Amino acid sequence: MRFARLPVLLAIFLALSPALMADDKAVTLQGTLVDSKCYMMDNKLTGNDHGDIKKCGTLCLKGGSPGALLTRDNHFYALLAPSIALAPYVGQQIRVTGRVVSGSIDVDKAEISQNGQWQPIKLGNMM
Repeated sequence: MRFARLPVLLAIFLALSPALMADDKAVTLQGTLVDSKCYMMDNKLTGNDHGDIKKCGTLCLKGGSPGALLTRDNHFYALLAPSIALAPYVGQQIRVTGRVVSGSIDVDKAEISQNGQWQPIKLGNMM
């Protein structure tokens, strides 16, 4: 279980990232919402079901693993947003707007593609 501490270490790293590393300009990026913990163990795990474990991605995000955006050109961005709000959408196409901070996105707005239209995801608060 050497990867068991990965979500905690990732969260600490992201929290300690200096705000000076942030790009002042907001960006909007689109891609697949992935569970960062499982994806980092096996980059083929981009959906919600992982092997025999149905809705593994949703379970991991509900358990506190950070969500991440995987763009079409395979750029990986950890999402600084409440994981529990993103949990139902693992494996689906999302669009996020926010500032890039040390390779992560500090999410101001997230949307899910449903029936060809973008619908807002209620993020709530991080704390």
